[in-house]
Amino acid sequence: MGRPHIEFLQSQSLEWEPEPLLPGAWKRTLSRDPETGACTQMAKMEPGLHFEKGSRIAADEEFYVLSGCYYLNGYEYAAGCYGYYPAGHPRAQAYSSEGAVLLRFFDAEPRLMSPDEPAPGGRPPAIEFIDAFRMVWDRSVFDYRLNHLAPGRKILRIDPVTQQKTFLFMTAPQTHPTHWRGPKEQHPTPEEAFVRAGDLTGEYGTMRPGSYFWRPPHIDHGPYGSRGGSLCLIRFVGGAHVNQWSESLHTFSYQQPYAPVLPPELAAIARPPADLDAPY
Repeated sequence: MGRPHIEFLQSQSLEWEPEPLLPGAWKRTLSRDPETGACTQMAKMEPGLHFEKGSRIAADEEFYVLSGCYYLNGYEYAAGCYGYYPAGHPRAQAYSSEGAVLLRFFDAEPRLMSPDEPAPGGRPPAIEFIDAFRMVWDRSVFDYRLNHLAPGRKILRIDPVTQQKTFLFMTAPQTHPTHWRGPKEQHPTPEEAFVRAGDLTGEYGTMRPGSYFWRPPHIDHGPYGSRGGSLCLIRFVGGAHVNQWSESLHTFSYQQPYAPVLPPELAAIARPPADLDAPY
């Protein structure tokens, strides 16, 4: 079954709920696989959160700090920092003196492991710390059909087995397809994205900070453009990133109305929030 198509929701419209894995924290669930429990969440840590007790989680986790500062395993994860912890990787001395908001990506139901439970074998090595602000934008290897966006990317992780990819993606301002028409694209693997800054317009409307989508395989989308530029975190899940393009061209407009595709349980938030400047 997999996760339902979500394109796109504004995370500000979701309520915060207590996070049982980290006392003193809160979460928003952006998408979830009902069969495996794999999910994407936002986590909010209140100022002064402190949790010294060691723990391990029975799922691979990627996380990216949106705001504030989070300390874990001796690392200071400020805004723009990233980590990948495979299932069973030890965690200790988690705290946040000023509070923080994170994106968290789990490949299975996140649960705490018992002290004597062995870590799963054959997992890729951890990537304990990346500061994306210290990386240089790569503009050299893009599909030419995205040239109108003047894009750049910073690759945070490529799985050595599945080749799934996590990266930051930026577009320049005042961009649109040539002659306001372009092809649609699709991918053979699921794609998800969270808009960190700016705006990005497609056929479902204009995504702004806090926008999120989970797109199953082979869903046509595009073309895209941006008035003010954009910064997104994007993941291709379970396989390599491959672009497959339509032969036909489709009209692009910055005035595309918000027309989300959401599962029934999210129907109540099928509208942009009243205050798009609200924090995550």
